Amino acid sequence: MNNFIFYDTETTGVKELDFLQVIQFAAIQSTASFQSQDSFEQLCAPLPWTLVSPKALLINKKSEIFNSDISHYQMISNVHDVWTNWTTQEPALFITYNGMRFDEEVMRRQFYWNLYDPYFTNTNGNTRLDIFLKMFVIAHFYKSEFPIPLMDNKVSLKLEDLARALDLDTSNAHDALADCVFLKELMKGISERLPNYYQEILKTVSKDALIDSLKNELVQFNCYFIPRSKTTRAYPFTALINDYALNKYVPVFDLSKDPELYMELNYSELESVINNPKENPFKRIATNKTLPIIAAKTLETDNKKIEDLTLYNQRAEAIHANEAFKEKVLDIYNSVEFANKPKLYIEEQIYSNGFPSAIEKDRLQNFHSALTYEEKLNVMASFDDERYKEFGRRICAQEYTHQVDQANLIKLKELVHQRFSGDGPWPNAEKNLEEGEALLQEVTDDGEKKLVKIAMNSIENSL
Repeated sequence: MNNFIFYDTETTGVKELDFLQVIQFAAIQSTASFQSQDSFEQLCAPLPWTLVSPKALLINKKSEIFNSDISHYQMISNVHDVWTNWTTQEPALFITYNGMRFDEEVMRRQFYWNLYDPYFTNTNGNTRLDIFLKMFVIAHFYKSEFPIPLMDNKVSLKLEDLARALDLDTSNAHDALADCVFLKELMKGISERLPNYYQEILKTVSKDALIDSLKNELVQFNCYFIPRSKTTRAYPFTALINDYALNKYVPVFDLSKDPELYMELNYSELESVINNPKENPFKRIATNKTLPIIAAKTLETDNKKIEDLTLYNQRAEAIHANEAFKEKVLDIYNSVEFANKPKLYIEEQIYSNGFPSAIEKDRLQNFHSALTYEEKLNVMASFDDERYKEFGRRICAQEYTHQVDQANLIKLKELVHQRFSGDGPWPNAEKNLEEGEALLQEVTDDGEKKLVKIAMNSIENSL
């Protein structure tokens, strides 16, 4: 693996994930030895139906977006083109900071809204890594080997603070390209200071490799960070996997508990335990995402003393020797149904209705290749999925403002009115204006006050 892509986004907000827009994107391509090969950075204008929150603008300071002549569709198309070019010769490892919760999910939605494949970063040999989650492990087990910043005697895992602890200039923090530089240097620092754990990280970035590690490493530790107290915790576990399940979600047993207490339970008794969060010694982890875990063997290699490791190994061996127990647990988890609330708005439906067919993918590509408004309309008419037709109409409204038919213009004006004046799962205009008023009372810098007012004016002009 010799193709790393570090990327970061600045967005219109942080809460309503399905309705946030990326307004600045940046990425750096490097080799595995962290030699930069290329970089890309771009800003775009906000969509007319997207609210820019005062707090977001105060943090990212990208007021120039309101004067940008680059549309959202143009920027996302450019990102797609750059990533395609960077991964043509060799698949890449896409590296983010807090990406599993935010940047990865946001970029998937940007691609989806603009009729590109949302799963670019984990298909066609590409893999992904969220360093933020790996920092839970480092902060818990490697405080003496790695500079973990303390703020008021509490652990801080903010990228800006970590960059400062690595002696980087952080005066341009919250700029997407600057944050990519911080992230690359953080990854480099891990590789130099914690080579054994770094190798484990790289070996488990793909789902298949992670599942192999869960199978082969009898005892591992899952770490987590508690934001309120700014502390870390860890528990030992062993994974329960068979070759017949899809293994997207894998049950694990917390080895700080005695498995003998559960092995003789019948099916219904065990099911009752699993369905009771307070008593449940089992947890469920997702193998298609970065996990904050480390193998006990890696810790031993790094001479980390682990109390009760012999006991944990004995418990894990007892679990794996009891096939009947494992099968009961796996069967219970495989039969659990996880109900999802229906999603009413197309922005929310990224994971609904499955994947587009090969024919539909070709039509989407033809849409991007079409050079005129009329050509795009003709391609859109062939789409089977009504969501894609609606996104296509929105794209055409951005790209061919003076050619859009009256009926579509009316629909888009209704969309703007809904998103700024109606209640729904999108950002609430009135609450954001109230937030802006509160920020004006808090901030003292004139430049910061101006940023808050710019965001508030953009909301008021859309009401």
